[in-house]
Amino acid sequence: MAKGRPPSDVRRQVLMEAGYRCGVPTCRNILALDTHHIEHVSEDGGDTPDNLIALCGFCHDLYHKGEITREAIRYWKGILAALNHAFDRESIDLLLFLRQPHPKLVISGDGVLKFSRLIAAGLASYGIFVFGSTGGLAGSFTAMYEVRLTPKGETLVDAWLAGDRTAVENALAQSHNSQ
Repeated sequence: MAKGRPPSDVRRQVLMEAGYRCGVPTCRNILALDTHHIEHVSEDGGDTPDNLIALCGFCHDLYHKGEITREAIRYWKGILAALNHAFDRESIDLLLFLRQPHPKLVISGDGVLKFSRLIAAGLASYGIFVFGSTGGLAGSFTAMYEVRLTPKGETLVDAWLAGDRTAVENALAQSHNSQ
């Protein structure tokens, strides 16, 4: 095996950690992912999951051009590791979705279940809306729900997007303590 090329099982582990997406929080590129050494091979950096992060070709080039710093890469790696221990990839995507500006998100009870891990962790909350007769039986009603980030959820997502590992760890600890 060529020096600096991680074994396929290590590469797969690093890609799974990043959800087969670029590890830069603001990048959603999923094509042609590289495994980038945080500590370079020339600096005796190993081919271990803790020293590798998934980057798309564009972000990898930005790193090597000096546009993305090594410190930012280390932060993002720490955040990926922390989030993967706390939430699955779908929960992370739902957090990012809720952080986007959008009109009131109103969903069915089944839809609320998609957010259940985030609600249980205190990162999202919901409210109920009852609508009048649905045209069927007289007196029948439909319940719909609004889902939104809590202040803790906003803190976590903002810290993650800013690359602030300490703030992410604090938000995760605060969420864990509130359960």
